[in-house]
Amino acid sequence: MSEASLEGLLKLFEFDKKRELERYCRSTVISKSDFANLVLACEMSGVPFLHRISYRDIVPEHLHLSDVDHKALADNGVGPLGPEAAKAVRKMAQIFEERRYLVGHMFYNPRLSRWHFFCFDQRDLEERRPNHWKEGSHVHFMNWLWPNQDAQTVWSEFVTGNYKPGSSIHLRFSHEREAPENESGGASA
Repeated sequence: MSEASLEGLLKLFEFDKKRELERYCRSTVISKSDFANLVLACEMSGVPFLHRISYRDIVPEHLHLSDVDHKALADNGVGPLGPEAAKAVRKMAQIFEERRYLVGHMFYNPRLSRWHFFCFDQRDLEERRPNHWKEGSHVHFMNWLWPNQDAQTVWSEFVTGNYKPGSSIHLRFSHEREAPENESGGASA
């Protein structure tokens, strides 16, 4: 993680005015490695914030395998799939298209007077297929500057089912890591 990119991520936590934060976020890109390192630092030391994470897999009810599906697979045995076993396999494959893997991260101080919430699902992070945001891969972000929002309510709503808090900001997300100079063609020491 470069110091400059970490500073850029931590700057999100410094704003006292929502309008200035929103302006800054328009050009901000969060890298996967910087975000992961921030999470680890907070988990290990509580600095600069305490951290909580919630994650869950939501599979639509119609894709749960029934007893009939399990029986069709068991009865099929090894070899080509019969019609009922093939139907069960198609249902299992469809799970990967329709399920949602939700993740939320809350960074906060002990009094909860300053908090920062990031959330996403696997579709938000998708780079190869279009997602709901025209700019591409992203995470959702909101913090203590949002009117009528508090850390406990945002967290509670997320973990009990309300995936995306209203009026969150989209932050660009990059899966790329910055290469050390000797990997990117620069001189090595």
